[in-house]
Amino acid sequence: MKGLQIWVVVAFSLFCFVGTGLAQEEKKAKEEKKSKKMAELEAVISGVGQRTITFQYERKEKVREEVVGIDDKTDIEKDGTKIKLRDLQQTDKVVIEYEPDAYTPAISVKVIGKGEVKKAGGDD
Repeated sequence: MKGLQIWVVVAFSLFCFVGTGLAQEEKKAKEEKKSKKMAELEAVISGVGQRTITFQYERKEKVREEVVGIDDKTDIEKDGTKIKLRDLQQTDKVVIEYEPDAYTPAISVKVIGKGEVKKAGGDD
């Protein structure tokens, strides 16, 4: 009977060790994938919708405008305090962490001040 108990303990220990290693590798792979695709951008909010924000930023000396989704997992902060989407206002200057060219919600939106909404446009 003791031999069986020892084998159960050994098998359980081995299972835990392998499981922990696989979980760490999976977490590392997700972090690497996230860091490659994520962008952090300073922008000015030009519109707030029910589940989106429209924002402007400058690139190549032109004002660009994009829309990003906001969901319950999006971290929205102002002065270090969590706020709701409805608390965001046009002209809020923000730092947005999101995945460009994807239909996924923003990771975070942090208000850092006030900005100016400009006329967007221009072709590359």
